[in-house]
Amino acid sequence: MGKALLGTHASPSSLRLLDEVRVLRQRVADLERALAEAEAVRDATVSEFAVEAVELDQREPART
Repeated sequence: MGKALLGTHASPSSLRLLDEVRVLRQRVADLERALAEAEAVRDATVSEFAVEAVELDQREPART
């Protein structure tokens, strides 16, 4: 009945596991943030090159 009222007591191994899960979740969050930043840079670069390609297409052809 004591466990039911107070909850289970954590063992040292489960505390280490919980700590490791916390660290891994933080690492995943950091990697997701870095991925979002890299994708934003990629998207900006792609759109910049697309604008340059359109400008090149609109130029007057060279006369020979």
